[in-house]
Amino acid sequence: MESFRAIALTVRRTLLVAALGAAPLLATTGTASPAGAAEPDGPAWEVVDHGDGSFEVSWTSGRRFPTTSDRPTIVGDGLDFGPPTVSADGRTVTASVTADAAPEAADLDVVLSGDRLDEPGFDPSAVGTATPLAERATTALEAADPGLPGAFEIVSSDYELPGVKLPGMPQPIEMVGHVVEPAAGAETGPRPLVLFLHGRHSVCYNPDDPDDGGGRWPCQAPAKEIPSHLGYDHTQRILATQGYATVSIRVNGINAQDHRLADGGADARAAIVQEHLDHWVTLAGEHQVDMDQVVLVGHSRGGEGVDRAAIQIGPGAPYDVVGQVLLAPVDFAWHTAPGVPTVTVLPYCDGDVFDLQGQRFTDVARDLAPGDTSLKSSVLVMGANHNYFNSEWTPSTAAAPSWDDWGGERDKTCGTRHEGRLSAREQRSVGTAYVAGAVRLFTGEDDYLPQYDGSPVHVPSVGDAEVLSHAIGGGRSMRRPGIDATRTLPSGAETQLCTGVVTYESAAFGMCGRDSGRHVAPHWASQGDRVPTRRFLEMSWEAAGATGGLRFSDPLDLTADRLELRVILDVGYAAPDLQVRVSDSSGGTALLDPVTGTEPIRLPRMSYGTKLWAQALLVDASAATGVDLADITAVELVASNAEGRLWVTDLASAPAVLPAPPADALPQVDIGTISVEEGDKGTHTAKVPYTITGAVTDPARFVAITAGEERGSSQRVVIDVAPGQTSGTIPLTWVGDTYFSRARLVQITAWPLTGIATDDYIGGLRIVEDDPEPVITVDAPRRVVEGKAIEVTISSDIPLGRAFRIYASADKGKGEPLRGSDVPATWLAEHSEAADDRVGRPLWRLHVWLRGRIQAGETSTTLRIPTVADGRKEGAEFLDLDLWMNDRPEQVRVKVVDAG
Repeated sequence: MESFRAIALTVRRTLLVAALGAAPLLATTGTASPAGAAEPDGPAWEVVDHGDGSFEVSWTSGRRFPTTSDRPTIVGDGLDFGPPTVSADGRTVTASVTADAAPEAADLDVVLSGDRLDEPGFDPSAVGTATPLAERATTALEAADPGLPGAFEIVSSDYELPGVKLPGMPQPIEMVGHVVEPAAGAETGPRPLVLFLHGRHSVCYNPDDPDDGGGRWPCQAPAKEIPSHLGYDHTQRILATQGYATVSIRVNGINAQDHRLADGGADARAAIVQEHLDHWVTLAGEHQVDMDQVVLVGHSRGGEGVDRAAIQIGPGAPYDVVGQVLLAPVDFAWHTAPGVPTVTVLPYCDGDVFDLQGQRFTDVARDLAPGDTSLKSSVLVMGANHNYFNSEWTPSTAAAPSWDDWGGERDKTCGTRHEGRLSAREQRSVGTAYVAGAVRLFTGEDDYLPQYDGSPVHVPSVGDAEVLSHAIGGGRSMRRPGIDATRTLPSGAETQLCTGVVTYESAAFGMCGRDSGRHVAPHWASQGDRVPTRRFLEMSWEAAGATGGLRFSDPLDLTADRLELRVILDVGYAAPDLQVRVSDSSGGTALLDPVTGTEPIRLPRMSYGTKLWAQALLVDASAATGVDLADITAVELVASNAEGRLWVTDLASAPAVLPAPPADALPQVDIGTISVEEGDKGTHTAKVPYTITGAVTDPARFVAITAGEERGSSQRVVIDVAPGQTSGTIPLTWVGDTYFSRARLVQITAWPLTGIATDDYIGGLRIVEDDPEPVITVDAPRRVVEGKAIEVTISSDIPLGRAFRIYASADKGKGEPLRGSDVPATWLAEHSEAADDRVGRPLWRLHVWLRGRIQAGETSTTLRIPTVADGRKEGAEFLDLDLWMNDRPEQVRVKVVDAG
């Protein structure tokens, strides 16, 4: 079991801030803290058997999950779970699974930001001092530094429009924009529009009390909204001085309500982006804005949000997205926007999206549309964390409480005192330079391409910050292992085409990431994940002069283009000394050196934190002799050092100038969700539709995976889409019964493969309960004398067919609150996070909670809060409880009076 848990961390190892106590949470009071292990008053795990192999698994935390970009995920050895959702109280994560037998709690974990929440301790705490990064030879970017101010005067303004109601969210989403643009009289010509979308962060704070997390949404006085959208003002100002109009939009309403959405709120964010762009259509003339040149910038979950918007915005829209920059993004959907130039910035010290899953925006694009001429670039920023791209998420510059998301010790790798760590100011400089450079590239200034295509350049305004990059698309002619390239005959080396999967098993030779579970491998999936995988060329050697590579029947033309390889190094070895041999179909060869400064270097090596990330190895073949550069049929690596191991993700011939992105968008597939009545005992089947938007002109393919079906029916099916096809169906099965239980969902998750993009990628069956619903009542005393127990009884009018879950937490109310000193110390220790020196605080500040359940076949349960008689005349005190009963909220208020 231990090995699986480590594997589970590989793909979801998004490092949780070590001192989460500093992180304010949504809809709670006080400061946050790690969820911790199962509490003593009842099991935190619950497995609901829906019949014949269909199960719903949930885990309840002792306190709310933190508001981060990563989301709590249930994992288990050999089990395939559907997308997780979080309950309305923010404490329970639930997922569907099909299995031969009910999953055992001992075989399950809840993983969030690299930590198993259901186990004590902080898993990634083993992060230690890393091997320093070797110096690279670079030259200064020849184009004007994009991180420096331009010549235009600028003005700032703000707007607020009526809120927008979105599906799945009770409260409307605010329409607030912070605008920075050139002054009205500035002679800029038509101005491209750059729209910024922040990520998932806490939404409320109390400026008078840092321990008060701000209460419920919408924020209630004295709480204020956290102005996350103002955190990019510095970058907006630089862009405005350079002649661009910019707007940064606020989506606190989504952050406050997206916890129960299976897609993490990506579709909602995309909808709000389009609402703002629609508004800017009406402003374009007044502000000299060219709506045919829109660049989207998304941070964190905002990255997936703007990418989803770019997928959805069709050719008929009154605006055109010419590019996007994604800062430390999530990509739960394995999406990428075909045809849209994309730069993805990955911070090496990301303590939230620690698995660097944003790499998928580049990798998925490689096979999704092989003829896509839009550039897809990944930029790795050494020493950068997740939060500091936003000044409102950064200590010392934020209005609200903020924190460093990296959780390791301060003097260890990525810690604030480590020499390789960037300061907040340095990180914002990197973010500004790479956002602004991308904007200029997307709007026609090709001189900025070297920032993003692996060229060994540096931007002066970023100082000593180390930044690496690689790219695909952009007119490259790709050769992909196992697709259009196969192995050459190695000499002195062992080579294979391996599958991009990470495992702890050292004997799993067909998996590229065998015995790599302690590393972060963003190009590879985790063993057991039912997601698309790719093949890579693996080369290992134990003697100098070893050679291995790829051969292809369709020759590469290097007469004008340079050769690029994306190469992943095994950090267990020193950086290799490599040359590249190119061969033509007639047997001619040339041995070439990499472009100076692109020799692969070993990335910092540290326990649980080393990234296995592809670097760009570039070759200029223009001076080669003895080989026909128009007819290159093989490319091999020749190693001069004694030993090593590496992987080649792909190789390509790359032009010096970007071609225009394709005019036609890929068609999109949307998975439907239908509701059906549960029915009586037995197996039932329904067909879930999928629809296709846009014309399918070439054969396309996606994969659909189901969870929560009848045992033996769970599917992983590749679906081929024929030219002209506009719809189809996927059959799903479920088992009915004759007693009442909460509604459930049999899920379908779709991943894009080739020729088609996914939009609404999660669907399935909502199984509506058709048996009589019990009436649930709550009985609580209005008044209790201190020394007596407060007993809250929850009852059903009929015996329940399945367990009914109850969770209660102390809330802030009016009047003098009941305090930690008013309840027994032993009880308080089991039901709160109180330290000995804090027991005088109100129970709501101590995050007091209780858990209970009405068991199957029973009709009631009682929650008990003992009080102590202290003999003092102190007047009435009050206990306010929030009850969540299978996600049904109710409030209880009890008055506690002096004894005698």
